[in-house]
Amino acid sequence: MRYIGNKTRLIPFILEAVHRLVPRPGIACDPFAGTASVSHALKREGWAVHSGDLMAFSYALQVARVELDRIPGFSRTILAELEDDEGPRGGTAYARLLERLERLPSSHGFITENYSPAGESGAHFGRMYFTPRNAGAIDAVRERITDWMKAGRLDRRQSQLLIATLVEAADRVANTTGVYASFVKSWQPNARKRLELRPLGPTGRRNGGGRCTAFLGKAIDRVSSAGTIDLLYLDPPYNERQYPAYYHLPELIASGWDPPPQLRGKTGLIPDGSLRSDWCRRDRCEAALTELLAGADARHILLSYNDEGLLESDRIEAIFREAGDPDTYRRLNRRYRRYRSDGDGPDRTYARDRVREQLHYVRRA
Repeated sequence: MRYIGNKTRLIPFILEAVHRLVPRPGIACDPFAGTASVSHALKREGWAVHSGDLMAFSYALQVARVELDRIPGFSRTILAELEDDEGPRGGTAYARLLERLERLPSSHGFITENYSPAGESGAHFGRMYFTPRNAGAIDAVRERITDWMKAGRLDRRQSQLLIATLVEAADRVANTTGVYASFVKSWQPNARKRLELRPLGPTGRRNGGGRCTAFLGKAIDRVSSAGTIDLLYLDPPYNERQYPAYYHLPELIASGWDPPPQLRGKTGLIPDGSLRSDWCRRDRCEAALTELLAGADARHILLSYNDEGLLESDRIEAIFREAGDPDTYRRLNRRYRRYRSDGDGPDRTYARDRVREQLHYVRRA
C-alpha cells in the first residue's frame, strides 16, 4: 500500500540497527504500525511482535501480516457460495473466495455514490477516486464481507484478512498520487485497471518466535497492554499531517459504512476526532513522547524519526538520555529519497529531495 512514512525501503537499515544494538530476538512492541512493514520484518527475524495503530485499515494489515501465522480456513457455508458452474474450484479456500468475490455483480453502494463520478447526489458528483466499475466492485465486496460478519460466518481474523486484501486492492486502483487528500482530475492508468483481489501471504513464526498480536487503539494503550518487552520500536508521525485526512478512504473501507458516516468537504472526509494524534501537534508531541516512554516497560527503545520532524533531534536525545542509561544513547542516520505524492508546483515546493532518517536508541538497565 502507498503510504507516507512507510519504512519498507528502510527495513535493512532498521534491522541492521536492531542486530547491532539488541543481543537477540525476544518480545517487541510496534505501536505505530502503519502498513505493518517493520512489524512483519521483525516477525521474520524471530521476534514475537505486538503491533498497534489508531487506524482500522492498519489493524487489518496487522492481522494479515503479523498476527496470522497461516491462512485461516473458511466455513462450509461460505465455501458453498463459492462453488458455481462458472468459477474454478482449485486452490485454497481463501484464493477461491477472492475469485468468487471478484465476480460479484457490481453494487451502487456508498463508495460508488460518494467517491466516483456515478454518484447521483449533486453534492458528491464528480469525485474521481475510483472509476464507477471499480467503485461498484469495492461496494459489492465490502457489503458481502459485512453480511458474512453480521451472520457470524466470519471470525475476527478471517474478516480482517479479507478487509486487508480489499484495502490493498482498492489502493492499487485509486485515482490518487499516493495519498487520499485529493484525487486526480483525469483517470490515471492504474485507476483504469480492474479491481484485483490478490491473496496476502501470512508469515509463520521463525526461530521459535512467540505469538504475535494486533491492536486497534492509542500507542500508550498498546504499550501498556504489551507488558514487559525487550524492544519498543517507535515510528510516530513526525509532522502536522493528520493521517485520517490523508487516508480516509482506506479507513472507510476497513471500518465499513453501517451506519453511513457524515461526510464533509470536497474530498468526502469522514469524522475523525477520535483518530487525530497529539504526535502531529507541535505543542503536544514532546509531552506525548515523554509520557509514552515513562509508561513503557522495555529494555531497549528505538525511535525512527525524520530530520524534518516537529521534534528537534537534540530534544529527542535529551528525553532518551533521561529515560534510560545515558551512556547507551546512540543516534544512527540514513539518507534516502523522500516520498513525494506530487511534484513541485505553485502551491507547494519541496525544500529538498533527500531527507535523513534518524534512529534514536537507549537501553534501560
